[in-house]
Amino acid sequence: MRLAYFTDKALERLLADIDKNKERYLGDDEWLDTYFYGFGDYFKYSSVSVDMFSPYYATEGKLSNIQKSDEDYNNIVKLYDAFKALTPWQAANPNMWTYLCHSVPEFRKYIKHRWLDDVRDNTIRTRFFVTSSESLRNDNALSRLWWYGYLTYDKDADNPYHLTRILMINETVATDVIDTLNRTNFNRIKGVLLAIDEFKDELNPREPIIKYVREANKSLNRYAAVTALNFLTYDEIRSIALGFLRKSREGR
Repeated sequence: MRLAYFTDKALERLLADIDKNKERYLGDDEWLDTYFYGFGDYFKYSSVSVDMFSPYYATEGKLSNIQKSDEDYNNIVKLYDAFKALTPWQAANPNMWTYLCHSVPEFRKYIKHRWLDDVRDNTIRTRFFVTSSESLRNDNALSRLWWYGYLTYDKDADNPYHLTRILMINETVATDVIDTLNRTNFNRIKGVLLAIDEFKDELNPREPIIKYVREANKSLNRYAAVTALNFLTYDEIRSIALGFLRKSREGR
């Protein structure tokens, strides 16, 4: 599948007309050609080709939080395997992800299933569009899957997605970890995720892990300000992060 992207003018028009097009987003019909009739070329093809994939559905009905995490994990694997040819620079193109979300029927169906069950004022904007670097990594229905895969893919492991599985304990943990860690330091991401995996087994079944993760990330960031984490192994970072997680729980 050859990737394409919206022109800037087409993207501006779509963003301005989100409210006007709400029923189109909720429907099943193809509508881009009709909407852009007389507009001229509203998209362009790139030189990049990727594999097509069919999204995974944990269930056809309303998703529980556990099912959301399972569905996200499986679709990270599917999308990143199919789109692995992308470079980070190419994957940072907001017009490309927005075009994919609007133009591919299989992807639109997935987005409706995963995100449009409860449509809020900004749901369409955050899930169909990319409006910032944060939304690129955490909000857009497709780009978030690629970036979560890219940032956690462990090429040296028997299962290169073992860190991805840990990341997707729940959506809030994933967002917090990706937003607060230095994304250029894979050892830091790996060490923190391995610490989270070990720490979660120490918790009571109903004990929320996110508050401990947030406090531990703050402590790790303060530690990084005075220590060169780039020179530490992932196992050394795992040990430090695990200590911060346990300390945050002791101080609850």
